[in-house]
Amino acid sequence: MSYCSINIHFDYDGYYAKSGDDYEWIPSDGRLYAISFKTSSLNEITYSFLKERICNKKTIDPCTKRLNLSYIPLVVESKRQSYILDNEDVFVYLTSVDKEGIRSILHVEVIEEMEIKESSYGGNYTELASGLPKVEDNPGALTLFTHVEEAEQHRGI
Repeated sequence: MSYCSINIHFDYDGYYAKSGDDYEWIPSDGRLYAISFKTSSLNEITYSFLKERICNKKTIDPCTKRLNLSYIPLVVESKRQSYILDNEDVFVYLTSVDKEGIRSILHVEVIEEMEIKESSYGGNYTELASGLPKVEDNPGALTLFTHVEEAEQHRGI
């Protein structure tokens, strides 16, 4: 079985700006990063595997950041971003090269930092406890409480 190396250069944390009819990528720090895959088939490089490798390279927790992957294809006339949403899009990105075999820079947008919060009956427990408007109860809904919530209800907190 023969293996080949697939190298991907990416720019982390920037945004797109419209310039006439085209779009251009505005990097936040101007640095390029690289990851390499040694594989026997391009199909082994999946969407989730690609995102995992980017997170590992940047030492970020994938549970706390939402990332969008995109690029500006070199093989089309207009300069518009093409978003990578699934395995098929990853394959298209990997196989889209110009006449010299050059691939577009992968753009990694950090859309938001996500917070992991404990949830209680469809509302955020910490927000409800802080005095924000209470989520209205649905009479047909079943509410499950953790031991902490159950104890607080019995104590009237």
